[in-house]
Amino acid sequence: MAPQRKTSREKKQADPINWTKVGAIAIAVLFAVMMAASLLGTAWIGGMRAIQPGDLVVIDYTVYNEMDIPILTTQEIVASQADQFVYLSGPIEVSAGYSPNEDVIAIPDRYNSIAPYALFRTEFQEITAAPIGYRERDRITVPFTFESADAPLERNLTAEQIGEMGYEFDNLTVGEMIALGFADNPQITLDDVEPDIRIRFAFIKEKTEDSVIVRYGYSYAVVTINSVTAVS
Repeated sequence: MAPQRKTSREKKQADPINWTKVGAIAIAVLFAVMMAASLLGTAWIGGMRAIQPGDLVVIDYTVYNEMDIPILTTQEIVASQADQFVYLSGPIEVSAGYSPNEDVIAIPDRYNSIAPYALFRTEFQEITAAPIGYRERDRITVPFTFESADAPLERNLTAEQIGEMGYEFDNLTVGEMIALGFADNPQITLDDVEPDIRIRFAFIKEKTEDSVIVRYGYSYAVVTINSVTAVS
């Protein structure tokens, strides 16, 4: 006699879905997500959307002259790989688009071993405005466009003035880098260096028998956005 098949009613039916349990799990997951978001604050939002004016950003930057020579940097690798001395500072935390009131911004040496660096307000403003419209980890090349061809950032210095600055005039060559002193506005200081003087590197552009033209204007900066905190 052939074995009888079990009817569908006799088969073991699947357990019904426990909607109460599912709902409890969903609420627990949502609660965990909300807790994580509250701990992160608005920083995670900043990494997802384009940076807006006023957002808090942490940036690295390197300033270059027309010959693509790094002058001022916040990255040790740039300073260590350069063929000449590069002023090394540290990353800055600033509001995107921030514009200072001072004509000359004192950029501190990373190790506080030398005088602060003189960065002009227009340069600093273009660096802080660069992240606007970009996102975290973006790398931006920022041209310095404020300089006028009719008023270049250059200065004619006599052999006597060069000597007062501590350099041997006869030994200077075109392309050589020298350090200038700046006070609270973009005017070269030729007097004795005082505690509030900032230094700024310039390059010998031209040289005659009794004078040199030094250029202390720069061409562009490369800005890297390390982190973003949205303000709204």
